[in-house]
Amino acid sequence: MSLKRKVLPHALSVLVGGARLIYAVLKLLPVQRKVVLITREPRQITVDFTLIQEAIQRKYPDHRIVVIKHKKLSAGYLGKALREMYHLATCAGCLVDGYIIPVSILSHRQGLRIGQIWHALGAIKNFGHLASGTREGPHPKVAEAMKMHRNYTFVCAAGTVPAEIYTAAFGIPGSMIQPLGMPRVDYLLDDEGNAARRKRILKRFPQLAQGKTVLYIPTFRRGRLIPYTKLAAGFDPAQGNLVLLPHPFDKSPVPEGPGVIIGNGISVLDWLAVADAVITDYSAVTYEATLRDIPLVFWPYDMHEYIDARGLALDYEAEVPGPIVSSAAEAISEALKPRTPDYRRFRSRHLDFVTEPDGSLPATPPRCADRIVDALELG
Repeated sequence: MSLKRKVLPHALSVLVGGARLIYAVLKLLPVQRKVVLITREPRQITVDFTLIQEAIQRKYPDHRIVVIKHKKLSAGYLGKALREMYHLATCAGCLVDGYIIPVSILSHRQGLRIGQIWHALGAIKNFGHLASGTREGPHPKVAEAMKMHRNYTFVCAAGTVPAEIYTAAFGIPGSMIQPLGMPRVDYLLDDEGNAARRKRILKRFPQLAQGKTVLYIPTFRRGRLIPYTKLAAGFDPAQGNLVLLPHPFDKSPVPEGPGVIIGNGISVLDWLAVADAVITDYSAVTYEATLRDIPLVFWPYDMHEYIDARGLALDYEAEVPGPIVSSAAEAISEALKPRTPDYRRFRSRHLDFVTEPDGSLPATPPRCADRIVDALELG
């Protein structure tokens, strides 16, 4: 092991010890009628937290809501950590959508309920403890020093298969998984809302009214480029438009030209309102597209390399609900074919907590935000 990897866990342990002393003092402060939402989303507040805020305001109008954008561990983070610690020490309940350092490393007040809603409806690729020790995942000793994914009262899941994956990825007993879904489920099943989102996008990009709209939503690769240009080069603008949706941290070159739209500034969930097909690889957008019955095409062009770098959380060929292709040309060809997918089998295993048992879409929305707020037991 390198000197850096030997020293880092010890240094982190020292920092954790200091944080716990400060937090012990902060916990002496009185508890407030306040709910803390902590997100790792670097840009805007997610749909999930927006809907949860609305549910809290509706059900507990006397509670204040504090939304915190969590930053990664760095020298500049220390001041922000004190703010997070203060609000955790004095809140009535907390929800997070990723790994949040103070949540996991500190010893919290007895009775404080902390819910993990994660930031995806399911998982195809490894994350958390499942990715520990891989090239893209955390080092096991660092994960242990930082108590990764500790201290949750409950973890929300949308289906049986994600619940099994979460149990391993978070390193928690299955009893902590609650079948509460995610607020984005209701957002995606809202026909009126989808119609309004479609109208707004078509007003901004009127060319989408002609031909098919194909979204390309690849998984982020750390230190590796994504072949947006290869896909765009094979797309005929006479057949429609190709919308590229790069990850915020992705530095891959993106092409410009007829029939190609860079979808920055509009969320992936909103883009699904205009999509005729989605091309992806290991992205959890798979789950969201199945709730909209949008045809999916899977182009895992670097499968072996990706498995070596991070690994997959499920049997890819057996589980992904769409054709698997090996080239950009095949991906485009499949995306442009007229198809009416039947996702009931997939949803009956992966989204069965928010659909009918056979995978049919529910007759009424499951009101996931209300379920999650109820689980906080704010009283």
